[in-house]
Amino acid sequence: MTSVRIRAQLACLLFAATAAATGAEPATTIYVGGDILTMKGPRPTYVEALAVRNGRISAVGTRDAVMRLTGPGTELVDLKGRTLLPGFIDAHGHVPDYVTTWGLPELAPPPVGTVRSIADLQRAFREHLAKTPPAPGQTLVGSGYDDSLLAERRHPTRTELDAISAEVPIVARHASGHLLVANSAAIAKAGITRDTKDPEGGVMRRSPDGELDGTMEEQAMLPFLAALKPPDPEEWTRRLVEIQKMYLGYGLTTVGDHLATPETVAGLRRTDAQGKLLVDVVSYPLYMLFDKVLDGTAKLEGIEYFAPGSMLSNMGSSRPVDRLAPAASLADPATGALRVGVYVGHHKIQGIKIAIDGSPQGKTAYLSAPYRVPPPGQPASYRAYPTMNQQRMDQWIDAAYRNRVQVAVHVNGDAAAQMLIDAVAKARAKHGPRDVRPIAIHSQTATHAQIARMKRLGMVPSFFTAHTYYWGDWHSDETLGPERAARISSLHHAARLGMRYTNHTDSPIVPPDMMHLVWTAVNRESRSGRTIGAAERATPYEALKAITDHAAYQYFEERDKGTLEPGKLADLVILDANPLKVKRSEIRSVKVVETIKAGRPVWRAAR
Repeated sequence: MTSVRIRAQLACLLFAATAAATGAEPATTIYVGGDILTMKGPRPTYVEALAVRNGRISAVGTRDAVMRLTGPGTELVDLKGRTLLPGFIDAHGHVPDYVTTWGLPELAPPPVGTVRSIADLQRAFREHLAKTPPAPGQTLVGSGYDDSLLAERRHPTRTELDAISAEVPIVARHASGHLLVANSAAIAKAGITRDTKDPEGGVMRRSPDGELDGTMEEQAMLPFLAALKPPDPEEWTRRLVEIQKMYLGYGLTTVGDHLATPETVAGLRRTDAQGKLLVDVVSYPLYMLFDKVLDGTAKLEGIEYFAPGSMLSNMGSSRPVDRLAPAASLADPATGALRVGVYVGHHKIQGIKIAIDGSPQGKTAYLSAPYRVPPPGQPASYRAYPTMNQQRMDQWIDAAYRNRVQVAVHVNGDAAAQMLIDAVAKARAKHGPRDVRPIAIHSQTATHAQIARMKRLGMVPSFFTAHTYYWGDWHSDETLGPERAARISSLHHAARLGMRYTNHTDSPIVPPDMMHLVWTAVNRESRSGRTIGAAERATPYEALKAITDHAAYQYFEERDKGTLEPGKLADLVILDANPLKVKRSEIRSVKVVETIKAGRPVWRAAR
């Protein structure tokens, strides 16, 4: 008999003698035999054993103390030298986007896809058309092309997409999600002509003769995104089940839906009602769904409906975009009210999502200084533009503080970050320092001074260090220049200030590979092997805090998640090695062995 079994049997005998005195109940599961990293506190802390009961952590501590909770039905898990941590938390992402694009043409470059040139992109569309032709009039959408890695180092053109098909409407979405290219059939379907004016907060790029070249930026994309037809409810859930396996395989137990619509909320609730939603999903519905908040006729908590008939007509598109249903459909069907910050099953609506600029790799992030190389046709002074003016920004942040509801704001450029900072400062001056925890999503080019001000204003910057790998070379050479590129996602500065910052992958912009994300935060190495800002590197422990403890805080879930402490949910991940003990260059090679949600194993690696 093994020593572990002998100790377990002895513990069972001891438990019967001590349970009455201590009030303790036997554990469902006890983990021993490896590094158990609690993620509690500013420095790494390990315990010898962890006990789980009723889906929550019931005890952590020495092996002898925790083994006293062994009962007749307790499962003893020997980690065999592997590492146990809190389950990883997706601080910003778009899991339903995978559902919509699942099975459509993949246009990403390696290592995600295989598209290295415009000819490759055309081939991907043609192969899909040959195998799965769309219904007459239906738009075919492919996602993930990256002009920074195409052989031509530019966007495809309208005519190059016309060469794929002159009859089928075709749209190629950029890897950033902030630009797309449409062929002539798709442009005609959207009702756009040469004489159509640019929408507010968007640009329809043109050739020197004034003709549309097919590239649409920011709000100009909306008529084309409306063509993305969601699958039927049964297929939607089937796809989400498969997509969850990928997330769980990366150790994620909480994921984000950070541009939620009534359709994604309905799909998540439907999947949860069927018992098929295994991860917790945090939704931030699109802010346009809540117009009545601004004039004071509605409140964000407990309201029965928002803006009946409200669509996206105020987005400045060439014609109304009516794909989204009224926000009333976000309400809890059982109560008729929108429940903010409360889980219903594995889903909750946490706040509002706002985007006020674009992406640096797409050259639409709103900067305070010009891009190193402006887009074709733009002057040397080009620094992009906001998609919302300051007055509107102030109104929304004021509404968030007035109603004590969190707001997650997309700010890639430092000029956009300043708009958010100024709005938060005004709201706090008016309403006081309420614990709203506004999230500055991406904060890519936020300056050190801006990050310090975020700290004073109680904001949470959620960085995106995957950019240092995927687009580090592009930022150094093309968009920002080496000096500004070295400061993107200033993790070290935020840590030095004592901030609880988070880090994310913005999936499906890049895969939700959390150990690769940690590797980017620690090494800041580009595709070519160039170091992008060594001074802003995080320590391995800080990088893990950003996807566990601090991410739980960002979501107002620090009482339930993020660290291994008694009373918290037993959301756990087992790794084949300790990220704090391997070489820093090898962190991305650490693999997830098992993912546990609320004490129940929900994913295991194949043997």
